[in-house]
Amino acid sequence: MNDTNLRSDPGLALPAVVITGGTEGIGRALAEEFARDGHNLVLVARDKAKLDRTAVELASAYAVEVKVTAQDLTTPEGCAGVEQAVRGFGFYADVLVNNAGVMSSGFFQDEDPVAMRRMIDLDVRAVVDLTSRFLPGMLARGRGGVLNVSSMVGFMPVPYQAVYSASKAFVLFFSKSLAYETMGTGVKISVVAPGVVATALHTKAGGQNSRYLLWFPAWTPEQVAKIAYRRFKRGWSVTLPGIGNKLSAFVVRFVPDFALVPLMGWLFRVRDDQGNVLWPRPLEKPPESKRAPEAAKLKAAD
Repeated sequence: MNDTNLRSDPGLALPAVVITGGTEGIGRALAEEFARDGHNLVLVARDKAKLDRTAVELASAYAVEVKVTAQDLTTPEGCAGVEQAVRGFGFYADVLVNNAGVMSSGFFQDEDPVAMRRMIDLDVRAVVDLTSRFLPGMLARGRGGVLNVSSMVGFMPVPYQAVYSASKAFVLFFSKSLAYETMGTGVKISVVAPGVVATALHTKAGGQNSRYLLWFPAWTPEQVAKIAYRRFKRGWSVTLPGIGNKLSAFVVRFVPDFALVPLMGWLFRVRDDQGNVLWPRPLEKPPESKRAPEAAKLKAAD
């Protein structure tokens, strides 16, 4: 189900901007930008207490309505809950901001499979799910838009952030494809791909000592949000904040993988507080009972 049923009588609901991950970082800064411009907000995150505090702060600073809904977007039920909450508040999604995401740094073989699936569900599946729920209504009304938050790592393969960089590449190309599909409809599809942003994301991921944080200048969430919002309103399909990011995105197109991938590996290699490189955890040998069938298959094949 989506909110296309609201098109028959626009008076049934009020427009609002739905922002996932709207309590901190770029999401919170984008909430400020939209609220300052008079847009009602629906903020989505998992922490209800933090959502409530953010709503009070924004509502007191700007003359807009700010509603919140605590949802786990790594689940289909959480995405459905966002749609139901928006409708229950008497709103429709005039703009959707897909900002929520998590990062992980380290060797792929050391990743917890459950945490990895949740990262893919949040960074990829939820973006598609929520867009599929709200975009049809925007197209029916002939207005509105979707603003997705990707990353510069989406332009290149990144060892030690393999799943994260691949997920951001998905968001980047998904957004560019939809921007073409929706040309001339009155609906804007935009993606912002910042480089290093000064948030807690890197520390939470375990990459706080990686060289990329030392070599690349960090933008504040407010700087990223300001340029992303301005260019979204102007209809830009892709926003790369800063000359350095634009140059990097252009140059990597011509750098062969045999040079690019090792460079990214050097920059993103996880390190300890002293700057020493970290190595993967030793792999445990599977029990003999599990290895025996495989050995038998190989012997039979011979």
